[in-house]
Amino acid sequence: MRIIHIIDSMRVGGAQVLVKGLFEAQKDNQDIFLYVLDFRKPSENIDVQHKNVFISNPNIKFLPLTFFISLFAFKNFAKHKNPDVIHCHLFASQIFGWLIKLLWIRNVSLVFHEHGQIFRNDFWHVLFLKQAQKKVSLFLAVSKATKNKLIEFAKIDNNKIIVLYNFVDLGRFNRENARINIQKEREKLGVDKGEFVIGFVGRLIPRKGWRVFIEAANSLLKENSNFKFIIAGDGPDKKGMLNLIDRYKLESKILCLGNVLNMVWFYSLLDLFIIPSHWEPMGLTEIEAQALGIPVISSDAPALNEIIVDYENGLLFESKNYESLVEKIKMICANEKLKKRLMENALVSVKKYSLMNYVSRLNDIYVSYEYKS
Repeated sequence: MRIIHIIDSMRVGGAQVLVKGLFEAQKDNQDIFLYVLDFRKPSENIDVQHKNVFISNPNIKFLPLTFFISLFAFKNFAKHKNPDVIHCHLFASQIFGWLIKLLWIRNVSLVFHEHGQIFRNDFWHVLFLKQAQKKVSLFLAVSKATKNKLIEFAKIDNNKIIVLYNFVDLGRFNRENARINIQKEREKLGVDKGEFVIGFVGRLIPRKGWRVFIEAANSLLKENSNFKFIIAGDGPDKKGMLNLIDRYKLESKILCLGNVLNMVWFYSLLDLFIIPSHWEPMGLTEIEAQALGIPVISSDAPALNEIIVDYENGLLFESKNYESLVEKIKMICANEKLKKRLMENALVSVKKYSLMNYVSRLNDIYVSYEYKS
């Protein structure tokens, strides 16, 4: 079976990380192709180690002309490769895939992979999905919460949606393979010996919950100074976050690292990982941290509570409530037996999100749901 994956760009993002892992896990599969549109900006792409990667970049400043040139270029590419399936990631790619099927290659199976844009309930995106669904063979949703939003907002037929959770590369996110001198790396960052290190990673925007993380840090440090907090990420709220840290006079206790490329290194520094998001389509950070044996506390929010089972493989706190988060952090710090049990259970539960399981499941889906709309 010949599959074309099409994606808007390979600039850093959850969908891009997924596509990179998917292709690099199948380096010998010459029947899969990745077509990257990237018609707004060149470069800054994540490198994908696979022979069948093609990037369309007409380098024309007039965007409507760029769109049509890119569309016809993809049409020629698709006709030449003669795919059984066109698998579309992100909005522009979905438009391209739909137009290709509508106008030129009517017998191809069209798969729309919903990575989370549906949560924004964007008018044009939702309208397009409603109109396009008759030509779409299958929608893949990264969580049950994402599936529910497709049904609620875009009125997608329940029978056309399959939940396929994101994966974690257990070979890479593995404590035995990390080979990191944790104490030495902590010292480089100014973490004192014996300090309990708590981390957060995410784009600095309101829904990621960075403010709850800072408020919880401030509350904890008023009672106990033996904590260090580390933040990885950047975004439009960075200035506001730094101002809040300055107002609480926590510059020496909260380290802001900006964007971190080596996430194995980042997680390895931690004693505890926090996910304070108001919502997530699914996310990757919780299973990455768990795979490295780091205990996780997450907000009780869609779709995080599908992955984190309270008191089994992690702890959940009331979303947007820093006092609830503080309570759960204290629980982890005071109960070594609980912490150990959560870590051990997480190392077991995370195995079902392995990259190899994902590839096998996706290929089964292609075969099982191969039909023409």
